[in-house]
Amino acid sequence: MNCITTTALAGLLALTGAAQAAPELQRVRGTIESADAGTVTVKTNEGGTETVQLGGAKVVWVAKSSLDAVKDGVFIGTATKGENPLTALEVVIFPESMRGTGEGHYAWDAITDHTAAGGAKVKSAMTNGTVKAEQAGAPKVKSAMTNGTVAKSGGSGGGAGGGAGGEKTLTVTYDKEGSKQIVVPPQAPIVAFEPADPAILKPGSKIFVVAAKDGGKLDGKLVAVGKDGLTPPM
Repeated sequence: MNCITTTALAGLLALTGAAQAAPELQRVRGTIESADAGTVTVKTNEGGTETVQLGGAKVVWVAKSSLDAVKDGVFIGTATKGENPLTALEVVIFPESMRGTGEGHYAWDAITDHTAAGGAKVKSAMTNGTVKAEQAGAPKVKSAMTNGTVAKSGGSGGGAGGGAGGEKTLTVTYDKEGSKQIVVPPQAPIVAFEPADPAILKPGSKIFVVAAKDGGKLDGKLVAVGKDGLTPPM
């Protein structure tokens, strides 16, 4: 379970109020053990158990998508590594009803690097904003044309939901004036949030939760459940 500061909360959930008054926020990743009308109990990836109050939590599916769906004007969230330009570790496409959620660029915690062999955890940042422009990752070069008949072909496709093809470079704008250049490699998982309700909280499903710690309990703010066995990559 990972803690999140008030500044990062402004990025993730756009909660209002003074920094001093805001509750501590935590991110919980793991597998659903049980759920009822008001709570969900999670076996965390660290081996512990957390019970989250659902209350007014936003519940969503996390469904597989593709880089082709990341178009100009779409609102996304992406955890990244490195800098100048940033490299996407994953990309989440938000539905129009969630546009503006967590808008900004801010620190995130260490998450699994699906873009590198071994899947080690790396320190990351989060950028939520609107895709302003996209372009192929490779530069333009002088070329020649060959037209003929294919005798044999081979190659590898994209990985982890990223779709076939090479990387893309996105310009993601946020907070009216801010923007980041983000390279999305083909191995980066591309997922989409889909509106849902607490009925999807089934034992065995993978889950990602952002919750406010209020005394000894966790009040859920965002509850994201992997669809069709998917593990939320954020």
